[in-house]
Amino acid sequence: MLPASIRLALIQAGLSILPVILFLFALELIDTYKLLALRRVLRSVAVGCGVAIVCYGLNTAIYKLGMVSPALWARSGAPVIEEIAKALYVAWLLRSNRVGFMVDTAISGFAVGAGFAVLENLTYLPDLNATGLVTSAIRGLGTAMMHGGTTAIFGTVSANLAEIRSSRSPLVYLPGLAIAVIIHGLYNQPFLRPVTSAVVVLLTLPAGIAFIFWRSEAALEKWLGTKLDKDIDLLQMITSGTFSSSRAGSYLRSLESTFAPEVLGDMLCYVQLSLELSARAKGDLLRREMGFPVVSDPELPGQLRELTWLESRIGRAGKLALSPLTGQSRHDLWELQQLSES
Repeated sequence: MLPASIRLALIQAGLSILPVILFLFALELIDTYKLLALRRVLRSVAVGCGVAIVCYGLNTAIYKLGMVSPALWARSGAPVIEEIAKALYVAWLLRSNRVGFMVDTAISGFAVGAGFAVLENLTYLPDLNATGLVTSAIRGLGTAMMHGGTTAIFGTVSANLAEIRSSRSPLVYLPGLAIAVIIHGLYNQPFLRPVTSAVVVLLTLPAGIAFIFWRSEAALEKWLGTKLDKDIDLLQMITSGTFSSSRAGSYLRSLESTFAPEVLGDMLCYVQLSLELSARAKGDLLRREMGFPVVSDPELPGQLRELTWLESRIGRAGKLALSPLTGQSRHDLWELQQLSES
């Protein structure tokens, strides 16, 4: 039989952590296009736990130096360190095209923050025991929602800016990081009671994340419709032999003075294969949205290897020249990444 103090601590941990985990999986369930597999969500939670361990070590080391009081560091320095540490993984997901829209970026960011909060709340349990069950549960839940929400906001703001500016510059991550640090810092300030801060977070951040989901679903539907129509039209022109007389064919012929004939042939093959894979990826999204299973294609690995080989043949200059036909936006690169992981 566990002592009463340990049982109380476990109950407090459950009350403060379990609702956030449930909220996280609710986000995954309402992701109608199933952009993220469950294993990737769990991996993000595990990364958040690892980030919490690193930050706990850093904060403890700073406290031991005695150069700044723990209270002052919690209000000023810790929010900066912790938000940067959580943001690094989400930034890597964005740069490696493992997330492509605001909705999957928000889920990944919230998962990292939820994992971070799980371990952070456990370290606070001895202090929470003196505050009462309900109060400590609200504070723990508010802290967990804050960590998840700030990292989700960082990811969505960064993804939106990268798409609007068509940029991969590290500068696109600064506005989202600044917002996350400000929210975290305000949450840690003493001018509001901890329970009041937690209630404010619990009322505002879920509404903000719901708005992000609504915006992202609308953007995804628009992109699917316009891009799928374009891919199918180009594929039909290539297979029917009318491509050479189209505007796209005229554009490809205009490159004859720049690229050798054999490279132009590889470029046409690259366009056709890219369009086929792009249409397949969008079809998979639509099947998931309608609730149908996505069947694996045994020919897909070979097609992806062929695409990589063609990329090496035409080079970076060839890919850039073909970007008006094949697309090189974050969404286009993301869908190929999704196919390679399927």
